[in-house]
Amino acid sequence: MKLIDRYILSSFLHPLGYCLAAFSMVYVVYDLFDNLPDFIHAHTPLHEVVRFYAFLMPSVLIYIVPVSLMLAVLYSLSNLTRNNELTAMRASGVSIYRLMIPIAVTGVLASLLVSAVNETIAPWSAYWCHQFIRSQRHKGRMDVYLAHNVAYKSQQTGRTWLIGTFDTRTFDIRNVEVVQQRPDGSDESRIQASEGLWLDGRWWFRDLTIQKYDHAGRPTGPPYRERGREMREYTETPIQFLNEVRDPQFLSARDMAHYISTHSHLSPRTIARVRVDMHQRLAMPWTCLVVTLLGIPFGTQTGRRGALVGVAMCLLLFFLLYLFINLGLILGKKEILPAWVAAWSPNLIFLAVGAVLIHRMR
Repeated sequence: MKLIDRYILSSFLHPLGYCLAAFSMVYVVYDLFDNLPDFIHAHTPLHEVVRFYAFLMPSVLIYIVPVSLMLAVLYSLSNLTRNNELTAMRASGVSIYRLMIPIAVTGVLASLLVSAVNETIAPWSAYWCHQFIRSQRHKGRMDVYLAHNVAYKSQQTGRTWLIGTFDTRTFDIRNVEVVQQRPDGSDESRIQASEGLWLDGRWWFRDLTIQKYDHAGRPTGPPYRERGREMREYTETPIQFLNEVRDPQFLSARDMAHYISTHSHLSPRTIARVRVDMHQRLAMPWTCLVVTLLGIPFGTQTGRRGALVGVAMCLLLFFLLYLFINLGLILGKKEILPAWVAAWSPNLIFLAVGAVLIHRMR
């Protein structure tokens, strides 16, 4: 890395770090005003509150990182312009486009990082926080973690699960019934169990009642019982059951795609809504790159007009971008626009605007 790249990165990453810290604290304070009565009412220990906000952070990076990037770009470039440092660099024969490469690369890396977090850690952390707040609002009751009457049908294996109670924390199931069907749609067997445990990647059933059926659907004999059995042939995982009870906002894009493929019986409007949410989860992290590119031309032009102009422009562009994002989601969920167009078009439009403005920089 050249000395000039290190200098530009240093002038950019320092305000970026401050912005990330500041917006994280602002978000925590804002959220604390909303949840503090619940914590007080439930007598939540301080270390549990700290853990809650530690778990909350991955799910809010999608909002904190883009605005932090834009403010850091505007602040750092306006400082370099006001001090005539960019002018000196360009006078030495380095083009403005070459000077902006470190900042653009940072925008790409930020998008990739947020994409990875948004697809792996963020859905789980957001769901954990949602369940934790529900528990605090009910004075710490654990039954908020229980889902009742969960039904799941696997088209690949031909099995239908009916679960009386599903613990979303431990993955234990109670009063479960599994119906195995043949390829022709006839019932092959029905297994009822009082309890199911997920241990070492396998289901273990206790107190089983097993009934076999012939091709005509008649019992082949009386049901028989077993005290316990490892269900090696059952490939369904607790995550698949959990996806049945979680709201789509707590699912990764991969989980949403699997949900659509295994729920062909859903209405077209419901499938369209889930597809829009899936594409939005994939598209949102790339606002980091979009706002970075938008901030470059404005940052180089506001050096002599003061930082307040850059901040005002930052907020205007940021809210305008999110206005387009929300408008696209509304149009997509009403099936006016295809799901991918609704989710990706705001990024593409503002990315094109940023590219044009950068191309016109002097």
